[in-house]
Amino acid sequence: MGRYRWLTLIGLIGFVALLPTSLVQPAVRYRAYVSNEYGASITVLDVATDAVIGTIPISGRPGEVRPRGMAVSPDGRIIYVALSDFQPILEVPEDKIVAIEVATNKVVAEYRVGSNPERVALNPEGTQLWAANENAARATGFDLETGRTLGEFQTGVEPEGVAVSPDGRFVYVTGETSHTVTVIDAKELRPVKHFLVGHRPRFVVFSQDGSKAYVSAEIGGTVSVVDAKAHRVVETISLGLDSRPVEMALSPDGKRLYVAGGGTSAVYVIDTATNRVLRTIRERMGRRPWGITITPDGRKIYTANGLSDSVSIIDPESLSVVRSVSVGRGPHSVVIGVVR
Repeated sequence: MGRYRWLTLIGLIGFVALLPTSLVQPAVRYRAYVSNEYGASITVLDVATDAVIGTIPISGRPGEVRPRGMAVSPDGRIIYVALSDFQPILEVPEDKIVAIEVATNKVVAEYRVGSNPERVALNPEGTQLWAANENAARATGFDLETGRTLGEFQTGVEPEGVAVSPDGRFVYVTGETSHTVTVIDAKELRPVKHFLVGHRPRFVVFSQDGSKAYVSAEIGGTVSVVDAKAHRVVETISLGLDSRPVEMALSPDGKRLYVAGGGTSAVYVIDTATNRVLRTIRERMGRRPWGITITPDGRKIYTANGLSDSVSIIDPESLSVVRSVSVGRGPHSVVIGVVR
C-alpha cells in the first residue's frame, strides 16, 4: 500500500474515532419469530440467512397449550405471544401473554389478560396490551406500566383480530361469528361503535397514517377498506369466494397490502392506491399460510404455513417464493424482532 493510501486510511480511522458515539451505531439485525400452535414453541430465524437459530419452548404440553397471535414492541426488542388451551371453556393458568426478549430469546414476563387470548396488539408507545378473548366475546386492555387491567370490553362473537390505531386512540376488534368490528376508545375506555364487515373477519391492520384500516373476511373472500376516522366501510375488495383471506401485512411505504390466503395456499398482493389485486402468489407456497409479515426494511416477506410446518420467504420485488424453511408444528403467526 502506497504512502498516500496509508495516510487516507489513517485519516478515515481518525474521522470515525472522532464521531459522536450516537452516530456510530451497530448494524441492526432482524429475527423472525414463528408461533407453533401445535408444538407449543416459538421458532427463531436469522433474517439475514433464513437459518433456524433457536427454538423457544413455551410449554411442556404441546397439543394442549397453543401459542397463536403475536405482537412486537415499538423498538422491536420484545415479542408478545398470546397463549391459551384447546378447550377454552374456563380460564386456565395457560391463558396469558408471555414476553420474549429478542436479545436473549428468554421469556422475561407474563401477563394475565382474561380467558382464551387469541391475538394481541400494542399501542404505539408500547405501554398498553390489548388482547382478543375468543371464547368470552371480549377484549381486554392491560397497562404494562402499572401492571393493572384497563378493562374488559364486550365485542362481537369470537373476537380474533385486534389492532390499535397509530395515534393510540382507538382499538379495533374483529368478531368472527357476528361479522363485525368493535371500536373501543382507548382514552375513555369504552366501546363506541360496532359495524358490519365481510363474513368471518379474521384480521385488521391500520394504514401507517391512521386514515384507513383493512379487515380481512375469510368466508366472504373480501378485504373491507374502513374510514378509520368515521369508523365505516368505504370500499370492499373482492378476492374471490375461494380466496380465504386471513392475516395481512402492509409494506413499509404502505403501497402494497399482502394477504395470506389460508386454505388456498396463496398470497394476494393488493395495490392500496387502486385497491386492486396486483398478483396472486401460488407457486412454491407452503400449505395454509395463516400468518404473514414483512421486514421493516421491506426486503423480505414471511408466511407461517400451518399445514406444511414451514415458513415461505417471498421476494417483494419479483413477488415469488425464494425459499422455504421447516419450523415447528402448526405455524400460526410470524413477526420480526430487532437486535440492536
